[in-house]
Amino acid sequence: MHDDWVRRAVTEMPCPVIANGNVVNAQTGLAYLDSTKAAGLMIGRGAIRNPWIFEQLRAAFTGGTAPIVTGQMVFSYIERLYEETAKVVPHFDENKHVQKMKKNLIYIVQGHPAGFEHDIRRVKTKADFFATCREYLDSNTPAPDLPSENSRLFCGFSQFL
Repeated sequence: MHDDWVRRAVTEMPCPVIANGNVVNAQTGLAYLDSTKAAGLMIGRGAIRNPWIFEQLRAAFTGGTAPIVTGQMVFSYIERLYEETAKVVPHFDENKHVQKMKKNLIYIVQGHPAGFEHDIRRVKTKADFFATCREYLDSNTPAPDLPSENSRLFCGFSQFL
């Protein structure tokens, strides 16, 4: 996150400026907007990890109630992501699709126990993929709101906590 550069662009550009970079939850998004005075946020990896971030931000802006994301909700999201992305593959190959899903899961597992990432990287079949996801996510306890601060994929967000 280069909030100093975004803030400078906001003051110098005649058009709206959209801030971008490691927004991982509503708190980091709101703090980034406050720090930069940007007109909006662009959210990429944070939305792969937490698709509820938009609803959480909307609740923060409107004073509504943000959803509390549970492991079971994350598991259902992964199931749907698997099915929806499988629909758009012209020549579906289950093994190739599992490999593609593993790439998505590397973002999703950030903040969950380290064993989840380790185990998901080693699955080869759809059955093993979902068994591993179920093992780590089949619960109604809240899912981690933040990735690990030493995450290789998400960094710089802790300045806004």
